[in-house]
Amino acid sequence: MNQLGGRAVAESLEAYAGDLLAESTFFSGLAAGEVHPGHVRDVFGQYYLWRNRFHRWFGVCVAKSEPFDETRNVPRVLAELLTCLRHEIKGDHQRLAWSFLAALGIDDPSRIKALAVTDSYAESFLCCYAPGDRSGDEALAALAGRGLAGPGRDRIIASALPRYYGVTSGLEFFGQRDDLEARHFRAMWRALVGGGKTDTGRLVEAARLEIWEHITFWDDVYYTFLGAENELAS
Repeated sequence: MNQLGGRAVAESLEAYAGDLLAESTFFSGLAAGEVHPGHVRDVFGQYYLWRNRFHRWFGVCVAKSEPFDETRNVPRVLAELLTCLRHEIKGDHQRLAWSFLAALGIDDPSRIKALAVTDSYAESFLCCYAPGDRSGDEALAALAGRGLAGPGRDRIIASALPRYYGVTSGLEFFGQRDDLEARHFRAMWRALVGGGKTDTGRLVEAARLEIWEHITFWDDVYYTFLGAENELAS
């Protein structure tokens, strides 16, 4: 595959994420106000548990990054990566998360129990990219793909929750903070594909897979709660 401009590739990945969000059972239902409020609360509770482990994915990328003297853009890629990590672990992250959960009716996040699908997704990145046969640039591309899925996802959340579910506070958790993070992920992607030895096609494949994994996670959680409810009713 020929080298493509980093900006054009990032835009194509965000468009791909938009297509998957439109096909998602959970997000299409949320956008239409069709998801039961209890399920909305439960799904976001699982997202909170995953997000608390998300920083570990950054560690894989740092550990597998190329030495500075081998890839021209390594310092720039790592600078953007560490900026994203800094946003992830900054002091107000938990406060924003707790405020959002409280607005959904979750007063004690410590009582949320992780589903098996949540544990599996939290470990999936480490299982996929920590082994020695996977390259550091693939891990970085996958992480950037996850970041590029954020803006479209957050637009649906910020629109649907006030309109259909009466949630008007705590939305900063999906607001400007994630927009800023997405800008750094875009910059990281452009730096990554700007390296002279980059196989852009391989990186795009890794990014697309992680975008699919992220949106599928939300649907899998939703289906799990629907299945449990149907089982109790039968």
